[in-house]
Amino acid sequence: MHKEGQVMRQAVYNIYMYRIDYIRVFALIKLFQFLLIVPMTAIVFKLMLRVTGYTHITEQNIQSFMVHPFVISMIILLIMLLLLFIYYEMGFLFLMAFYQQRGIRYRYLDIWQQLNRKVISFFSIQVILLFIYIALLWPLASVIFPLTLTQILLIPHFFTDEIMSSLFGRLLYAVVVIVLIIVGIRSILALPIFAIQPKISLFRSLIQSWRLSKQGLFKILGLLAMIVAVHLLVMLGITLISSLPLYILERLIPSTALVTAAITLAFLEIVFVVLFSLLQAMFSQVLVSFTYNTPLGKSRFTPKFRRRRNKPLLFIVFFVFIALSVINIISLEKSVYAPDTKIIAHRGYTEGNVENTISGLVSAASAGADLIEADIQQTVDGQFVVFHDRTLRRLTGKNGVIANMTLGELKTLTIHSNGFNDKISSLDDFIEIAKALNVSLLIELKVHGKETEDVLPKLVEKLKAYKVLDKYYMQSSDPQMMSQLKKLAPNLRVGIVYALNIGPMDETVDFISLEEAWVTDQLIAEMKQQKTDLFVWTLNNDQSLHDFIRKNVNGVITDLPDVALKLRKKQNQREYFLQRILNLLQFMF
Repeated sequence: MHKEGQVMRQAVYNIYMYRIDYIRVFALIKLFQFLLIVPMTAIVFKLMLRVTGYTHITEQNIQSFMVHPFVISMIILLIMLLLLFIYYEMGFLFLMAFYQQRGIRYRYLDIWQQLNRKVISFFSIQVILLFIYIALLWPLASVIFPLTLTQILLIPHFFTDEIMSSLFGRLLYAVVVIVLIIVGIRSILALPIFAIQPKISLFRSLIQSWRLSKQGLFKILGLLAMIVAVHLLVMLGITLISSLPLYILERLIPSTALVTAAITLAFLEIVFVVLFSLLQAMFSQVLVSFTYNTPLGKSRFTPKFRRRRNKPLLFIVFFVFIALSVINIISLEKSVYAPDTKIIAHRGYTEGNVENTISGLVSAASAGADLIEADIQQTVDGQFVVFHDRTLRRLTGKNGVIANMTLGELKTLTIHSNGFNDKISSLDDFIEIAKALNVSLLIELKVHGKETEDVLPKLVEKLKAYKVLDKYYMQSSDPQMMSQLKKLAPNLRVGIVYALNIGPMDETVDFISLEEAWVTDQLIAEMKQQKTDLFVWTLNNDQSLHDFIRKNVNGVITDLPDVALKLRKKQNQREYFLQRILNLLQFMF
């Protein structure tokens, strides 16, 4: 452990001595990322939409979109650009660390030229290896480098939620994660080897990484854990110290709270960006030291810094600080207003109940949910049953297809989940209990393809008979059926469910239900401008619930309505600004 401590101290020393170099490099990286990579990605996507004739991409049209020759070529181009960006970003840092540890003088141009010599690899079979390598390291990179380009990609939670719903799925998930971590760590040295050694191929770099990390797997893990732990402690210390003036002023001079909070948040935002950049620098220093067994001790030459060179940098930092403070004043002032986001219980309240059951409905109503979501399907005798899956296998352990069974047959079955048992319910029973509890439903029509021709008129008549047509919400993943339903019942609030959406929406329904991974600030603004409600699903952690309630989307669909209600209540109360900015920082970084 003594040697690991020396490596850490040497890394800190190098970063401090070459601080101006690192500031310039990170500034250029971020500038390149936000002024070129991100806008270029948006332009290419808009071009793909125009060429293919689509307005936006959903699960209904993504297959035909993805097989279009122009789209395929553009996706390959974007992947190449992404790989090139990661290669240059991390390659630059690895080469800087290597030269600094060896005491070799360097120029940015020299590093750029050395990296350029390997670009030919991106036009060969090696690019596939690089893509696999980045994919293996993606989970680790997203943890260690939260502000890099890797954060724009996200695995939708509903994929993992479905996997984690069973014991076998959880075990499988755990095994896959462990294997990926081990393979990722064993391969982690490949990029520094590839970037630093002029003539080595990526394939040989992977082999060397696998060999070097064989004996030092736990040492690498320990170093990374130490770096992250120190980083988090520094972040916590700076946050506590810089928040102290706001804590005092909010209580003694409340009139100064807004401006003080905006300045504090701007300061912390800059500090956090700097700290995360330093984390990347530390990461590169440690990996290069481990890979090349760099002799410990001070560099053989020390760079000279002139005070006058720092003046433009200080001016830029001051300008960014002022701009962030003004933006934060506007943002925090808006956050004082209480959100009115609807809390929607997903399939009822499944904590202690089976999904889509009367018991879950009652529990969700008792928890205070604004709406209770229920899935329905049409049975073979033309009735409506409250059930999510097309088959009985998951909840009953028996074979059977809902579309081929009568309502009477289904109501006799016992369903079970997480140690709880219940009965399948009809839509009529569900509505009657909901009316007695004085709660509204969000009914999702699951389309299996065997519905009767009058399925929509029958559904409308049923809602009319119960006098809930003006109170309930109806949604489905079938846009055509929902458009027809809106024409049949103009007073019914009708929506479309999307598991995926890329691009602007322009639908003729009352609301859109969209999986959280695809909900952007731009889309939220567009929906508000179009006066179309936006429901986000399925939010099951504090971070996502807090984030979307703070953004005041029209509804959040969650398995945890009690948690969501507490978060909304907390935001409804006029919290101290200190608590607001701590929440923002927590969910921002």
